[in-house]
Amino acid sequence: MGKVMARSCLFIVLCFLGVLSSNAQSIDAKETVVYQAPSEKFVSITLQAHKGLTRFGVPNMYREKIGGQRQGIRTVRPVRGGKNPVSNDKNKIITTGKNNFSLLVGLKYLQPFMEDLDRKGLTTLTSNMSEKESNSAFLQRFLSSQVAPNLCLEDECKNASQGKNEFERLRNYTSFVDNCLNLLLDWSKNIMENDELIGYHVSMLNIGNNYDFDKKGYTAYHSIILNNIFSSRQGIGKQVVFKPVKPFEEALQNSIDRNKNIEFLLSMDEQTAERFQKEGIRRLYVVKKIKVKRSNKQMGSTSETIEFNYSHESADLEIYTDEALTQHFKTLSLADLTN
Repeated sequence: MGKVMARSCLFIVLCFLGVLSSNAQSIDAKETVVYQAPSEKFVSITLQAHKGLTRFGVPNMYREKIGGQRQGIRTVRPVRGGKNPVSNDKNKIITTGKNNFSLLVGLKYLQPFMEDLDRKGLTTLTSNMSEKESNSAFLQRFLSSQVAPNLCLEDECKNASQGKNEFERLRNYTSFVDNCLNLLLDWSKNIMENDELIGYHVSMLNIGNNYDFDKKGYTAYHSIILNNIFSSRQGIGKQVVFKPVKPFEEALQNSIDRNKNIEFLLSMDEQTAERFQKEGIRRLYVVKKIKVKRSNKQMGSTSETIEFNYSHESADLEIYTDEALTQHFKTLSLADLTN
């Protein structure tokens, strides 16, 4: 009887540990947008989501909650050194997903130059290269040093251009080109269909301790620069430029300061401001729905930055007290922000 009980307890413990391990590796599907890989050779791309659409800008770092369930709940960062494996694993998935998404976007818009890629041999860098040879050398570096090691799972693709000698490097490169490159190029065409993507951008709004008792609120600044949409660590350079479409956006454009910020008063009664200070809330999270679209400015060479435009899908500016965007504070209107 004792052995049976021991085995039962062991089974329960193992199941519990298995659940913990599973949770540490996964994120609730409602919180993500997934770009499914077209083959088992590649890794799928997981991005954070808000209301079913891609979340850009400041991510949810899955910080531990402190305090009760009321609005304005404080959070802290996961402790470094692996002491919070659930948060660390989730953050790794999201960071990797953003980097890989940026790679795939880069691959999509480099396709016009793929005609210059030498698919049979490795292009040697020289001082008097032609434009075609220069493009081939750039693309081979991009594919072998960034695309292959990050998007590929199998050795026939992952080791592109890697090897101990020129013969091994050439075999690995041609293996990647023959077995993986076209699949990756086709996959990239499905990213940003019609050259646009609609999602939510999250930015931080610092309020500090300087409450204005006369105006009943805080002087705040909202930036129209959104260069944190794509990862700056992976892929080729990408720039996102605000391009007004609606009348209220024209007003926003005309009211920015030299730092590309819009100054406004964040109204707040004294009781709320005091509560925020007591709870250690020094910054809020601003969410707006935007459309990112490829600009009409085409790339003249492989080394040029890819330019995108963005505009607002809605005038609503939603403000939350937590980065997980579960504690809604108030809604402002971009149309009234400059009044």
